Amino acid sequence: MTAKKSHSAKQRSLPLNLMSWLAAVCFIAGLAVIAGFYLEQNTRIHAVDFSGNYYTDSEDLADAIEPVSPVNELADSVDYTILFDTIRPLPYVNEISVSMNFRGRLTFIINEYEPMGLIVDGSERMYVSEDGILLPVVPGKAKDVPLVYGFRTSTPGDSLSGKAWNEMESFLTEAKKSTVNWSTLSELAWNENEGVVALSHENGVKLVFGHEQFSERLAHWELFYTDVITHEGIDSFRLIDLRFRNQIVTQQS
Repeated sequence: MTAKKSHSAKQRSLPLNLMSWLAAVCFIAGLAVIAGFYLEQNTRIHAVDFSGNYYTDSEDLADAIEPVSPVNELADSVDYTILFDTIRPLPYVNEISVSMNFRGRLTFIINEYEPMGLIVDGSERMYVSEDGILLPVVPGKAKDVPLVYGFRTSTPGDSLSGKAWNEMESFLTEAKKSTVNWSTLSELAWNENEGVVALSHENGVKLVFGHEQFSERLAHWELFYTDVITHEGIDSFRLIDLRFRNQIVTQQS
């Protein structure tokens, strides 16, 4: 009987030990939250740096916030909205967040727009991202994207819009999902009759993708490229029309 009672007492002690362990974890977590709050409220900012930026020069970011620099200010007294508003007009800047270490170093984390095409407008060149945002070409930081014709460039930060761009953006978005598609297309254009038209990266063969249904038509192009062109050679064709359901119309060289 004594052994049995001892066994039962041991069983009852297990939940108590677990509860004690959980209580300790919650206590430590609570201290961490309090410490973090205290740190944020009482840390003085001693330096500022930037991360995540590639196309945007760090010196340009530093110059932008210089008039409202938070250096030597307490972290909780800084109006971050004002700081963000001074950085956001820089062309490639999309989203901004901040972090700060216990030594008072404030880091601006920059999320940039990513080029998906290079607009060619006469002698002018300008990248374009999703949502049609126009971006300047930064020397030494080229992006391997298709050339896009038929759209006008303007001021960096302005946006392309309208039916033509909406279809082109949809096409580019789908094309990026496949390495084969992205690597085999070099130049793109749009016209009312044929919709999206491309030139193949090899030999400049005309590819007609039409209006909409780009996911299906790009899948057909990938299959045709893999099964036919890799065996017969791209120089066997002058035109490949992918606008028709369940068939691909070609013109031989």
